[in-house]
Amino acid sequence: MIALTLSIGVGFQVFLSSCIILYRDFPAERIGKPPESKSYDLLSYHINPFPFPNEGGKEALYAVFNNQTPFANTADVTEIPARGVFCLVDVEWKSPDTTALFFHYLSLATLTVLPSWNVQEGYKVRYYFYIDGERRKTFEYNITRKTGLWLGLLPVSWVNWLTYSQAEAFEATSFQFFEDAKPILSTLAPRERIID
Repeated sequence: MIALTLSIGVGFQVFLSSCIILYRDFPAERIGKPPESKSYDLLSYHINPFPFPNEGGKEALYAVFNNQTPFANTADVTEIPARGVFCLVDVEWKSPDTTALFFHYLSLATLTVLPSWNVQEGYKVRYYFYIDGERRKTFEYNITRKTGLWLGLLPVSWVNWLTYSQAEAFEATSFQFFEDAKPILSTLAPRERIID
C-alpha cells in the first residue's frame, strides 16, 4: 500500500512537471509598479467570481485592490454606491478551441505521454469604472495563456520559473488600469481627493 501511494505521489509530481504555461499579451512593463501616491480618499470595488483556472490571479486582484491603489482606503462592496468612486472587475475566460481541449484531455488520459498544446486560451479583464453611480468608462485588457503538456517537456519544465505567472499578469493589468484611469481620476471633486 505504501509503495502504491508513493508511486502515485511521484507520478503526480512528474505529471505536473511536464506542463509549461506562458502568460503573454498583457502590460508586462507594469509588473511591480503600483501607483506612486495615495491621492484619493475611498475606492469601493467588487471583483466578480473568478473563472477557472485560478493560479493566483484572483488573489493578485484582491491584493492590489486592498493595498496597492492610488486610494487611501478601499472597500469591497456588493452594490454600486450612489456616491463616490467604484470599480467592478470582471474576468472572462477565453477557453481553448475544441481541438485543443480534445488533445489536452487525451494527453491527460495518457499521463502526458501524448503531447498537446494550446495558444488560444486566455482572459479578458474588464474594469468598469463608476463615479457617483454613473459608469464613466470600461477598461479592457487581454491576457493570453499558452500551454504545452507533454512528458517530453519534463527536462525543460524549469522554464516555468523564468516566465510570468498568472498573478503577475493580473497585477499588471490592475496597475495599468489605474494608470489609464488617471485622466478620469483627475476630475474628481475635492471631497474625493486628499489634500497634500
